[in-house]
Amino acid sequence: MYSLTKYARSLNDISLTDNTVTLGLKLTEFTESPLTESGRDSGRMKVMLSSPASGIIRINCWVRYTGRDETKIINTRPSATGIVEQSDDDIIFKSGTLEAKISKNGTFFRIIFSYCGIPITATALNAFFNTQRPSEYTGACFDITPGESCFGLGGGGSVDIIGHKEITDNSNESAAFNKVPFFVSSRGYGIFVNSIGAVKFDIASQSGSIAFSQEGESIEFYVFAGNNPAEVIGSYVNLVGRDDSFESLTEGLSLNYNGSFDFTDESIISEIEQANGLGLTISELWLGNGYLPKNSRSGYSWDLERFPDPGRFIRRIHDKGIKLGISVSPYISDANPEYLECVDNDFLVKNTDGSILLSEYELGSMAIVDVTNQSARNWLGLRIDTILNTGVDLVEADFRYELLNTGDRSIAFYNSFGVTFNGVVKDCASRCIGSDRDSIIKNCTGAGDQTSPFRNIYMNKNTASYSSLACAVNNALSYGMSGYGIVNMDVPSIASSSPTLYTRWFQTAMLMPHFRLPVPFCKDGEMLENLKLASNIRTGLLAYIESCCMESVTYGIPAVRPLQLEFMNDKLASKCSNQYMLGSSVMICPAMSGSGNISFYVPAGKWTNFLTREVVQGPRILSRKVEMREIPIYIRPNSIITSHTGETITFSCFELTDGKVAAAEVLGTGKASSGVVNVLKSGNQINVKTDGFGRASKRVILMGIGNVVGVSEGFPESDGYGTTIEFNSNELVITLG
Repeated sequence: MYSLTKYARSLNDISLTDNTVTLGLKLTEFTESPLTESGRDSGRMKVMLSSPASGIIRINCWVRYTGRDETKIINTRPSATGIVEQSDDDIIFKSGTLEAKISKNGTFFRIIFSYCGIPITATALNAFFNTQRPSEYTGACFDITPGESCFGLGGGGSVDIIGHKEITDNSNESAAFNKVPFFVSSRGYGIFVNSIGAVKFDIASQSGSIAFSQEGESIEFYVFAGNNPAEVIGSYVNLVGRDDSFESLTEGLSLNYNGSFDFTDESIISEIEQANGLGLTISELWLGNGYLPKNSRSGYSWDLERFPDPGRFIRRIHDKGIKLGISVSPYISDANPEYLECVDNDFLVKNTDGSILLSEYELGSMAIVDVTNQSARNWLGLRIDTILNTGVDLVEADFRYELLNTGDRSIAFYNSFGVTFNGVVKDCASRCIGSDRDSIIKNCTGAGDQTSPFRNIYMNKNTASYSSLACAVNNALSYGMSGYGIVNMDVPSIASSSPTLYTRWFQTAMLMPHFRLPVPFCKDGEMLENLKLASNIRTGLLAYIESCCMESVTYGIPAVRPLQLEFMNDKLASKCSNQYMLGSSVMICPAMSGSGNISFYVPAGKWTNFLTREVVQGPRILSRKVEMREIPIYIRPNSIITSHTGETITFSCFELTDGKVAAAEVLGTGKASSGVVNVLKSGNQINVKTDGFGRASKRVILMGIGNVVGVSEGFPESDGYGTTIEFNSNELVITLG
């Protein structure tokens, strides 16, 4: 059967009601051959433009209405903000500063999108189409300009997705690279296809356009616009839902026992005491599924042989100032006591023939609780509640698609299963741990799953490599540009990597919002000293990292972001895939080679090495050898990095720009905003103003400035790096010589 495409052509009907534009379009069919164009009119398409919120335009298209679409991720309210204007020639639909313009008289149907009056993209010649291959597909095609970059579509081994073909079919994806139907362009617009089904994307792989389509005779997608991609991502996250709080940031080391069943309560306590004796501070302990009975490795009760008194064990952990995390999953072994209950109540995922889906593993067979079943979901929630109510502080939603990848199920089932399970875990954590402390790490995700913070970045293979480290960094960046603003990075085991690679990996992971170090961890030699140094560096940046995460949960902006998000007009910044920005002020350049030889790009301005205080003038590309103890961290000019030392708050100011305010926010107890600092250098005078700190002891460090001749309070102390001044008032005036 040949493939046939029906293109939307000319308008034959226009209806304006309730802030909504509804269009009737003639379809003209063509065979997919460059030599044949039948041009025969065939059918009709209905297109509706509406707006659920300012700055967002929703577009619905139907070739034939075949019933309610059950694959939508979100259901938004009717259009409330759209404004319609029309003339003899055009229809203009406006939502805030975003507008869609449609010509009434054109030969080919097009929608031109503009932001603040400036065109940003447009639907191309084959704007909406319906294809028989042999199933029906409906989709759209958008123009792309030379030099444009696109980001998103979920996890990926590269950041810029121009030239990629992707499909949001997570049944065929590794769990570490889940796909979502959202992308954002460097031109300041983004597109979200509202479907949990398989959406096909072709991001200019063979033409100068972006095409996407889904099976069926309808499609719904949203167009966002903003001054930059960060605003677009924020608008998208606000639409689909986001978490407005986060709890854990790994203040010391976070140890992960996941996959191990050889430890006991006493061996864990001994491990912690040994780490303390080595000068390491443990702040989090993740048992993974290792708290479960060794003979089933699934279920919802502690292994009482290795943990005779779970409550006492947890209290001992808490007494050491350590938070305890576990993983929960929908898997259930046939050796588990609850298995028969699930069978009798029809709670388990089944094959298409009605039999229970069972996957063989070394201890028997494993089934999956069907979280798409409301009764099964309620049952599972009660079991998870029981575990969390023992005093657990943190939780990991451990579901991966591998066990589900048998049988003939719809793509929508696969794509929604992990998201639904994450929602169950989130609800349980909110009830049992607290809605303001319910941080979870999730191993699988999907569109609309931004309501809990830490998307896990981990390896799928048993052997680590520098290539997989680079892939992990790019994966974190790609998820950030897809709306997952805060990530956790798991360090692979020592056994799967060399000492050098292991060191480079934990150095990189410890400069992510959250990280976990596998047990056993390094306990002697050079690796131990490098681990201590990396931990100290993280401690020095922790207040800053915390503010980056708060910015993410408040506005949707990723804490870990590609350089291009901060330097949109810098063409070289778009080519830097193996370095990243942590917030807006800190640039991380991981060493990704055994030799330590690296090359990285420094954008315009004077950047300061956080460890050595070396100042580098950009823009330029630097090549250098990085010793094992070194972590290339550079501070952006005119930045303030805050830190806490006891009761004193320190504001470290880097390369202050004359006449331009530098500002920073410091978070207080419970992640509430506790204060703001503004620093302005004007000629030979620097004004430091603080608000919200009361009379707390404060310290300002002026990096690279040693010519202080007068201060309104305190005593300046200079060294080779700059000048330090302690003060208590809300304003400090500094005079330079």
